[in-house]
Amino acid sequence: MPQFSTDLFVDIKLERKPNAFWDNEPLLFADESQEINSNLRTLSSKVSRKPRDLMAHLHRIYFCYRNALIEPLYAALLDFLIILNGKGRKISSRLIHGSRSQLDPDQISLLKNALAHPNQSQGNRFSLFATGVVGTTQLVEILHKEQEQHDYLTLASDFIEFSQLEEAMSVLEQGLNDYPERQDIQAALLELYKSTDSRERFNQMYESIKAVNVSLIDEWKMLADFFDGKII
Repeated sequence: MPQFSTDLFVDIKLERKPNAFWDNEPLLFADESQEINSNLRTLSSKVSRKPRDLMAHLHRIYFCYRNALIEPLYAALLDFLIILNGKGRKISSRLIHGSRSQLDPDQISLLKNALAHPNQSQGNRFSLFATGVVGTTQLVEILHKEQEQHDYLTLASDFIEFSQLEEAMSVLEQGLNDYPERQDIQAALLELYKSTDSRERFNQMYESIKAVNVSLIDEWKMLADFFDGKII
């Protein structure tokens, strides 16, 4: 069967190497620390170099949220929505909802509108792909086909890193609904069901996936027996 435990529960460390991606304009206000500036530049540079790396987007979003970087947080969320290009609405909505304490009402309204119309959204000086950035439309067109299968495992890994296990299960459940044949997603989701003792969610998904004509890994039956008390 696919091996996933090591990848899913890995600790992801934030790189702290500065780089020369940005120009000489100060990235944050003068009273922000040099370390925060450097880390944000690094995270933004990663997103710019690999726009379809959803983990890089999430690292940038969480970093901005943790450090109360309001304008960079808005830009990071907007860039994430632009690259998803209308997909992953459940995940996007949760990120916006979770960030609402750091955003003003106008920013929240703009982000909600961006869920449906990401390429018509107003960015700021921290935005990488918003309106006014040369090549945004072309970039989204190039990435459109590559985004057909989101990296649900990567998204789940990021949620787990921040102890958001409910969100991680929701991501994997969505991934399994979209691609029930993916045994790596099956294995990852089963691990979460077992570790969180999510018997009801397991039963619902098990009944749902059994109705689909796909190959199921043996762990479905094993976990069913475990929850039934047949395995200790």
